[in-house]
Amino acid sequence: MTVIRKKPDVTTEDFRHFMEHEYGPTYQAMPETRSYVQFYLSDLMTDGAEPPIDAIVQISFESQDEMRKALQTDGYRRAHEMRTRYMRETSVGIHSAVVDEVVTLV
Repeated sequence: MTVIRKKPDVTTEDFRHFMEHEYGPTYQAMPETRSYVQFYLSDLMTDGAEPPIDAIVQISFESQDEMRKALQTDGYRRAHEMRTRYMRETSVGIHSAVVDEVVTLV
């Protein structure tokens, strides 16, 4: 799962177009990617402490080895370079985490 915040000078429309038509397809093209889902958000609970969250991306791989392999590909390097134009830098702009456990209550 990756939480993404766009750069302040990028419009929501431009950001979402980039995500759907440029950034996302680079992951879709990687043979290691099992699934790739983008969630676009309107962050309603901002208190000014942090910038609003613009998107969450869920990427799935068959295994951690497949994920590591994907991170070494030209496609991943291309995606990394592309995102610098649209996403905030550091973990404030793009913060990835590996899901340890999923608990479904409903």
